[in-house]
Amino acid sequence: MIPHSSSARTNLVPVALAGTLLGVPMLLGIGYLVAGAFGYTGNASPSAPGRVLTDPQVLRSVALSLWIATIGTAVSLVGALIIALCFGGNSAVDRFARKVSALPLPVPTLAAAIAVLLLLSQSGWVSRAGFAMQLVSTPAQFPALVYDRLAIGVIVAVVWKELPFLALVALSLQSLRGVALADAARTLGATRWQALRTITLPLLMRGLAPSIVAVFVFVFGSLELALVLAPSSPLAVPMLIQERRQALDSVAHGDAYVIALAASAIALLAAVLHEALRAER
Repeated sequence: MIPHSSSARTNLVPVALAGTLLGVPMLLGIGYLVAGAFGYTGNASPSAPGRVLTDPQVLRSVALSLWIATIGTAVSLVGALIIALCFGGNSAVDRFARKVSALPLPVPTLAAAIAVLLLLSQSGWVSRAGFAMQLVSTPAQFPALVYDRLAIGVIVAVVWKELPFLALVALSLQSLRGVALADAARTLGATRWQALRTITLPLLMRGLAPSIVAVFVFVFGSLELALVLAPSSPLAVPMLIQERRQALDSVAHGDAYVIALAASAIALLAAVLHEALRAER
């Protein structure tokens, strides 16, 4: 009993240190947002949260950012699962495909956004190629995929950047346990589809859940992608926060705190939902 108790106390030290280093800055940041949102600092009034959170412009911005984060994360997840299931073997083709899928990982987010802008804008390379092949009479007739209301350009950039990350995690999970468990199920009489549905996909989804939440939260709060590719109306949440914070009207500065606090609450809700679902499983 004594060695076990000593080991437990020893483990508490790094846990407490990690909790302090990670938790204290987050609590200070949230406290600062709460103070700014409710008028304890700055020029906001205590009624600002109710006014801002019922503002149609704010609601449209939140809806746009949720749309971008949800669709971008979902498409990236589907692509990552396909890569893990189709190229999880040890053949030369599988290894080559995995290397190709990982190429966007080191590319900075801003560079990825600019690359998508150069490719998909109505004066970009794809539209010019379509004009050269006489698919459109002028480059301007190319469909608007950048600054459009559906934020297709932003979603393309999200998928290009985040699919390799999720694929890397999925491939690691598949190589650790997925193949062995699926083979065991096949040996016991399960069909390929049954092994995929009851073992491989649940195993991958359970292991990918923290990464999915991380991607969703990152995309929801990404300023670089929104700044380069998102529409100007409605503004994505990070751009709306920046606009209110830089406004000449000092009251708008308090609005920025409220919107940032709401965005933090959405991110926290995603993490809490993940923990609740994991505990239920």
